[in-house]
Amino acid sequence: MKKYKIIIAILAIIIAAGGYWYVRKNNGQDQKKIAFSTGFTLLDDEKNLVWSETVELSPEARARFESKVKEIKADLAAAKEKDQLLADYNNLAIYQKYLGNYREAYGAYLESLKLESRARVAWQNFADVLLNMKAYKSAEMAYKKAIELNQYIPESYNKLADYYKAVGDGKNVEATYKLALETIKQSTESDTLVLDAYAEWLAEQKRYNEAIKIYEQLMVKQPNNKAAIQRKIEGLGK
Repeated sequence: MKKYKIIIAILAIIIAAGGYWYVRKNNGQDQKKIAFSTGFTLLDDEKNLVWSETVELSPEARARFESKVKEIKADLAAAKEKDQLLADYNNLAIYQKYLGNYREAYGAYLESLKLESRARVAWQNFADVLLNMKAYKSAEMAYKKAIELNQYIPESYNKLADYYKAVGDGKNVEATYKLALETIKQSTESDTLVLDAYAEWLAEQKRYNEAIKIYEQLMVKQPNNKAAIQRKIEGLGK
């Protein structure tokens, strides 16, 4: 019996040591993986990422954003309730992104996702930061995660399609728009945002006849906007 107790004790020490190493690794300077609770793993090599960049801002805008960052950090220091912490981390990430401080925005979104890993908007906004960082594999995963959490939100598909445009993957741009239209029609959500974006993309590809067909679908669903859509059709190829 004593022998078994010794073995169990040794196993407990090994497990604890492994857990400690994981925490140290993930909270240290060489952070590569994120706490399991976020549902996120950085898929790109950190050495190739853009962690900050100079963003062109007016002096007034920069001062305003920097002031908001200080204000939010002060609020975070005192915040205890989950909802307040979530709001603060998400707002902090937004303003840090505006300032080009992507490392700080990245960290703030991770803290937000640790608190609530099923927040669609947080995943979508996090993906925007990852795209700016050129963390392309991770950004794609985050955009898809937003869709997974609510497959009927048109904006999420447009964001994923925009990602594929940014990386030059035309095949997946179109596949995303088609998936969106097929999925959203099963819900009460409007697909007009997707139709508009899809038609514009087709026009950019000089696939004018296909673009016209999509615009015509859009006119049926937006009769009050018919004149503006007709002007877009007439402007194709000019």
